Amino acid sequence: MDITANNSPIVLRGRLKGPQLARLQGLLNMAYTPAELAKEIGFTRRQVYRVYEPLGCPFERDETGHIWINGVAFREWIHRTYPKTNLAENETFCLTCKLGVEIINPYKETKGGLTYLVSFCPHCRRKLTRITEKHRRI
Repeated sequence: MDITANNSPIVLRGRLKGPQLARLQGLLNMAYTPAELAKEIGFTRRQVYRVYEPLGCPFERDETGHIWINGVAFREWIHRTYPKTNLAENETFCLTCKLGVEIINPYKETKGGLTYLVSFCPHCRRKLTRITEKHRRI
């Protein structure tokens, strides 16, 4: 687990991709089994047991020991556990450090109808880009 600049942990295991996040909105206020939830959102059933349960996903066990997860509670828990990273105007996101870092000594490049700033991460020296303009092709 990595730590952000404000000392809050970044949880990477179990992070959902864009289409999976969109499918979260379709979850109903009802109990799902891990298999049903996994099929509905688009991940494996094992992810519920290996990642979400240890991280504190809200669930209930019935008298036979089966897990039931409320769809609305799961959606709210995902949004709390995996918050969106908001960047300042002078920051870009480093995929190696998993942090928003300040853009230092940037230079502009234009390629494929996009203008973007190129800089390097001050921690790991990874090349970073931030799109600044989109040009329409006629």
